[in-house]
Amino acid sequence: MEKLTLNISGMTCDGCVSKVVQALENVNGVAMVQVSLERGSATVTYDGRSTNPDDLFAAVDDAGFDAGY
Repeated sequence: MEKLTLNISGMTCDGCVSKVVQALENVNGVAMVQVSLERGSATVTYDGRSTNPDDLFAAVDDAGFDAGY
């Protein structure tokens, strides 16, 4: 398992956090997601054989938020 912390901009409320969590949990290979509104970040534990950082960034972008390192 691999772990990646993404910086996420555009989250303003708990509803935003829920959208980001759901988007990341729907990515094949993701085992755990922890999102912090206060830090503007998400820590994702995932199987590197099933997904990669680009897929995680794309999922956040598709949910309407900006993700980066």
